[in-house]
Amino acid sequence: MTPANEPNDNDRRIDRQLRTIARRVNRLEDTQVTWGELNIEFDRLYDEVAEVRADLKADISELKGYIATLNGKMDVLLSHITGSGNQ
Repeated sequence: MTPANEPNDNDRRIDRQLRTIARRVNRLEDTQVTWGELNIEFDRLYDEVAEVRADLKADISELKGYIATLNGKMDVLLSHITGSGNQ
């Protein structure tokens, strides 16, 4: 899989996770459960949201690495184009 396709796959996976969480919240709102059951279910949901946040942070960190690499390559190219690398 190419790096260009990875963000799309990750976006779809994260969107799917968020839709699943939203459906579960809607289902909880529509059903009659005890406070204890509701508390347990929301604890699970908070854990899932934390996982999604961790995935997003990892994706952002990886993206920052790509940007830093591209910036370095652009600096080399620009120095060759402008001739400032030969001085």
